[in-house]
Amino acid sequence: MGVVATIEGKCRRCYSCVRNCPVKAIKVENGQAKVVDELCISCGHCVKVCSQNAKHIQDDTQKALTLASGGNAALIVAPSFVAEFPECLPGQVVAAARALGFRYVFEVAWGAERTTREYLDLLKGSKGRRGLISTPCPAIVNLVQKRFPSLIQRLAPVVSPMVATGRMVKSILGADTPVVFVGPCVAKKSEVADENVAGAVDVALTFREFRDSLAARGIHPEDLQPELPDGPRPGLGRLYPVAGGLLRSAAIQADILESDIVVIEGKDDSLEFLDLMARKKVDPEFVDILFCNGCISGPVMTSNLVGHARRRAVVNFVRRGGDYGVSQRLAGRGGHLSSPGPIESPGVEFPDIDARRRFKDQSIKLQTPGEADIRRILAEIGKVRPEDQLNCGACGYGTCREKAVAVFRGLAENKMCLPYLIDRLEKAIEELEALKDYNKNIVDSIAEGIIVVDSNCMITTFNDAGGRVTRLSEGRKPLIGLPLDIALPKLGTEELMRALRHTIATGEPSQFSNHTYDFGDDILTVNIKIYALRNGTNSIHGAVIITEDITERKRLEDQLRQADKLSALGQMAAGVAHEINTPLTLISGYTELLLRELKDKGFEGTIDRLRMVSEEVDRIAEIVRNLLSFARPTRTSSDRCKVNEAIKKTLSLVERQMAYRGISLEVELCSDDPAIIGDSGELEQVFLNIVLNAIQAMPKGGHLWVTSRIEPSTEKNTRWVAIEFRDTGCGIPEENLMKVFDPFFTTKEVGQGTGLGLSVSYGIVRKYGGTISVASRVGKGSVFTIRLPVSA
Repeated sequence: MGVVATIEGKCRRCYSCVRNCPVKAIKVENGQAKVVDELCISCGHCVKVCSQNAKHIQDDTQKALTLASGGNAALIVAPSFVAEFPECLPGQVVAAARALGFRYVFEVAWGAERTTREYLDLLKGSKGRRGLISTPCPAIVNLVQKRFPSLIQRLAPVVSPMVATGRMVKSILGADTPVVFVGPCVAKKSEVADENVAGAVDVALTFREFRDSLAARGIHPEDLQPELPDGPRPGLGRLYPVAGGLLRSAAIQADILESDIVVIEGKDDSLEFLDLMARKKVDPEFVDILFCNGCISGPVMTSNLVGHARRRAVVNFVRRGGDYGVSQRLAGRGGHLSSPGPIESPGVEFPDIDARRRFKDQSIKLQTPGEADIRRILAEIGKVRPEDQLNCGACGYGTCREKAVAVFRGLAENKMCLPYLIDRLEKAIEELEALKDYNKNIVDSIAEGIIVVDSNCMITTFNDAGGRVTRLSEGRKPLIGLPLDIALPKLGTEELMRALRHTIATGEPSQFSNHTYDFGDDILTVNIKIYALRNGTNSIHGAVIITEDITERKRLEDQLRQADKLSALGQMAAGVAHEINTPLTLISGYTELLLRELKDKGFEGTIDRLRMVSEEVDRIAEIVRNLLSFARPTRTSSDRCKVNEAIKKTLSLVERQMAYRGISLEVELCSDDPAIIGDSGELEQVFLNIVLNAIQAMPKGGHLWVTSRIEPSTEKNTRWVAIEFRDTGCGIPEENLMKVFDPFFTTKEVGQGTGLGLSVSYGIVRKYGGTISVASRVGKGSVFTIRLPVSA
């Protein structure tokens, strides 16, 4: 793994690292922006711009602390440390390093002054050689070696201040002395591993790693007594972290009006200038170049100081002659109480070291796509015309063609294009909305009620099933998000909720048959099935409740059972009527003979009794005729009968009786004035039987509504007229509803009725191809509904 790597899973496709990587050393794969080590120059800018902290810098903390624990390690500190630790004195930073376990602490500015001397020697002996590029910045060195190999020969063959300091420390203390660098630069980690300068420094730490190490040991620099560092006291070498510091250290003036000596800082300006040099557009004598805006703006600087304040901190430190804040007493001794004292150079200003180095071409030849390849890649994301290439830079590349080249090289994915993704997203949303509407239409078109709940029995969706679910809600809105038993209390009974929870817990389906809902005058009958709702992994995360309305089917089944029962009763009634009729005829005949024989013979008492017998015989005969009429309906009349007229005529017969009993009447008849094929007398008899029953059900008064309306039929070119009689009477118990049309069934007292009225009415309605039904609630009243086919 390289110096910088991506933490898998944290990357969120913002492509900030791609946009800010100066060498496009980022490979996007499966949406994750990964660092390509072979292209990376370890500048650390991707770490700096990643808001998700998805970029990880090689952590050398433990390795450094292990070296420090040996008791003989040296820490060399970058000149920018005074800008990193503005909250404490420079000497307190030195004390903190020693508290961490480092025996020696040196300033890298000492090595900077050694490299300055090397640059001066190099410039004196250049003999007209132009275009030298300074090399204290490892990011610039990496950039030239990997991106601009034609400029390698222009790199000043001088080691960086870090390497010079490391070599001098090892020269003084011994080659086996561990040396750890700490500074603001990520690229220093790659420089430590560079084979051309290997061995000078063992570990490179960032300021962040150094601060974290202090915090882990509970070391607070601001609480420590300031101490002096080891080694000679450098001067202008401390200016290296600011732009132009190298030139100032070497007393070289860079005139803005001249182009022979230039100062370049910042990644964009550095890239531009090196590109111009590679294309031989510029040819200065010397270039002092730093990849960041000075090392004080390194990617791992943690100080809250802004750029100008950081620069001022470094400059002020130089102006004060490197004041570490150590008391005069200690300064006089040249060290601190617990250390062996600062180590001075033995007789010379700098130890004898090799301050030169070599460079090598590390560039990778990437395949260049042809024009056809670029057009093909652009066409994959709908960029067919030049105006389709927006060059918005959202993908991290400057132009669409530049990104197409990266796609060809395997460094980018075509779907990184933000406008393309937005277009796809908009189309996907449209398709999703259409699919959502389509699925909703499917669900809403299903006659069965469908209610979906989550694992907590909260309603997530439902279809209204012809308004039945809304009626169950009793006016509660909205239903989605409410618990089922609260949103639909008539459905969410204790028994059903128990079954629902069982299905969600076990996945076993549940079922309820003939579940009834009471809607005032209406009673709805449904079958309920509950199924577990599973996701793609077969895990249960809710349930689906399906309610099948079987009210009409149950009514038809009841009618069929009633018809079968009445048919059997009719056959029996016909047989009984014939058996009774024969002896009844004889009784009637002999009674008439006796009445004639006893007439005028003074048997008045006997005659009265015989007349009573004759009247009862006639009543029995009427009952027999009704039985025969029920059992064997007469042939249907071919006459047209006006329904509304029959209703009015029937009601006129009982209006006074209703008024006398305190019963109010409300009539609402349809304006179409429908007619049926049938006998008006029989139809009036049906209406009269029902009205009389209603009157008898309201002995203390009440209200009777009589309505007629036209209803469509599923049969082609057929209409029905529905006549409804609704009263506020005592009602019919549920157990008797199936018996009201049975012959001889009555709840009246003996002698108050024969129980044939409704059965005869049933036979007449059936004879005319109609239906008659009843719904009733005890104490609320009854509703008789007659439906007859309308005559064309």
